Amino acid sequence: MDYNHIKNYLEKFKTLLFSKEENLKIISIILEKNISLKIETKFISIKAPFIYIKASPLVHNEIMMHKEKILFDISQIIKETKFKDIY
Repeated sequence: MDYNHIKNYLEKFKTLLFSKEENLKIISIILEKNISLKIETKFISIKAPFIYIKASPLVHNEIMMHKEKILFDISQIIKETKFKDIY
């Protein structure tokens, strides 16, 4: 019995899951670089074209002050998704 078609089908989901995790890590690194605060990936969620961050109001204010630079840096690395805003 040939299982290659199942393997190829499941491979698509594997790449989708890993790309999402990688995107979260990239966003976390860019946030840390721009606002000098470490935000773990478990507090970041992506619902294209928006990025949602669970953090204190102080952190949100810091992110909003640097939002344009953060979005620009993300767009330079993650080219397949154009993010419009951070919440």
